[in-house]
Amino acid sequence: MGISNGSSLVQMCLVKVAKNMDELERKVANLPVSLLKDLLPHLNIYYLDRIETAAASKGISTSVIWAAIWRDLDQTWRWRLKSALPDQDWKQRCLERLFHMVLFTQVRRGGSYLSDLSESSILSMTVKHVRVLSLHTSTRNISRLASGDLRPILSSLEKGVTSLKLLDAKSLFKHGRKHVLFVLHRLLDHGSVIEVVLRRNPDSSFLSWLTSRRRGHQLSVSSTPEASHRSVVGEFDSRCRAELEEPAAKRLALDMEENPEVLCSEFSSSSSPADRCPEGQIHSLDFEVSKCEILTTVSRILPTWLCLHTLHLHSDWLISEQEMSVLVESLRRLFLNPGCSLTDLSISHVSGHTHLISILRACLTLKNLCLEICPPAVRNTWRPQPRFTENRGSNPSLKVLKLEDINLSDYHQEILQFLEHSVLEELCFRDCRLLDKCAVKKDFLLPFVEALKGISSLRTLMLAQNRLATSAIEIAKLFSGCRPSKITRVDLSSNFILPAELLEFAQLLETYRPVQRLTLDLRSNPLDRDPEVKGQALRKLIPYCNILTDDWDSRSTMADHISVM
Repeated sequence: MGISNGSSLVQMCLVKVAKNMDELERKVANLPVSLLKDLLPHLNIYYLDRIETAAASKGISTSVIWAAIWRDLDQTWRWRLKSALPDQDWKQRCLERLFHMVLFTQVRRGGSYLSDLSESSILSMTVKHVRVLSLHTSTRNISRLASGDLRPILSSLEKGVTSLKLLDAKSLFKHGRKHVLFVLHRLLDHGSVIEVVLRRNPDSSFLSWLTSRRRGHQLSVSSTPEASHRSVVGEFDSRCRAELEEPAAKRLALDMEENPEVLCSEFSSSSSPADRCPEGQIHSLDFEVSKCEILTTVSRILPTWLCLHTLHLHSDWLISEQEMSVLVESLRRLFLNPGCSLTDLSISHVSGHTHLISILRACLTLKNLCLEICPPAVRNTWRPQPRFTENRGSNPSLKVLKLEDINLSDYHQEILQFLEHSVLEELCFRDCRLLDKCAVKKDFLLPFVEALKGISSLRTLMLAQNRLATSAIEIAKLFSGCRPSKITRVDLSSNFILPAELLEFAQLLETYRPVQRLTLDLRSNPLDRDPEVKGQALRKLIPYCNILTDDWDSRSTMADHISVM
């Protein structure tokens, strides 16, 4: 009997078994380990899921199969880093992606993992593994979730989804606004969603509808803006004031249209407008703010958002000094309430750095702070610079501080004073021009390193894009002496470090022998100018570091990379 395409008789039998798993499933556990391993790649996702327990009892992991399916679904994935994910993560990631592809886009059916499966059976299986639901442009298919035939799918999403991504909210509402609002209401109020990512917000009324889910245990702080708040808003342009003064009739109409009880009664035969819907809570908001929204909505709702743990504000435009003043005042009023839960704050495109200290003073229980600071538009206008007070050099609860694109070259004493009382776990000074005005760079680096060594909680230090060059050698002294640092991750990327300087850094590290293994990021440094010296440096670092460079990382086979240098 001729067998074409290189197929073996065993392979043909395995394919036949996979095609008839409905009859043979109970007997699969009796297969020898070698045959069971060979069978797994031929199964569709339904049976692969069902025989996982039997395979595990024989010491066989299905993670390699799920990882291969992921590679087929997302061919842009950096495949060599796959080992970083636990076994269950590959399965969950695959099935979550398949759900989105089947419901909202389309999926290729070339692989055996989808053979003999209908769209409804794929959705029914994969929906149980969706934790993050991403909604963007396919309004028609999103509206299907509001229909009767997909109501069981929506009910499953209510139970499992904890994070909701609205990646193009403006497009979502072009057609079928009520359908989309009903789906969002079910997920947010009847479901388990506590994290929301919002991009391209369609209008202020939707943001108000969304952020009504901000109730805490008590609302003891008035939501009425203080006089300073009102004065700043009053100074802003007329377009923003027009949004603030939206006609009452229009707002009332929107409230009626988007009332949760009305939505539920319209789309669900089992409920009526008299039935009271539950009200969810949003604990995390990742929000792309548009012009005026900080003034019109964000600053207004913040003081009463007691259940909010994480707030990330992004913008494509420069957040002005005036808007930051309003925002800081709103944060201050929020943190005055003992019920405040906010611990993680990130703001991008802030104009100047005069509000950094104000935020630290206003948000005393903040643990993570990330600011992307841009130079002020008017460079020739003198402004008083921020100074740390003598009795409060640091926020007592701050665990993570990230500053990007801010000139700290004139603030060495303030930095050292800040670090002296710090309990930071992660510190990032990215593109902060730390040494730009140093005549003798060691004059700052030596006390800086000693101050870092004094922070016993510090585990991550990120100094990318600071033009350290030969001064990077001093960073190795973090691990010297009788009180070495406990840092486990150091980012020295984009610092003009040459191979000879890296070799000297490596020699010091070899002398100090850090107790904890480091992750050392050396990417975007000109290390290829001397491949031989680079190789010597990497060989000395390998016993102590997981190394990231532009060519390779230490999760690859290190010896292979170094041998060719």
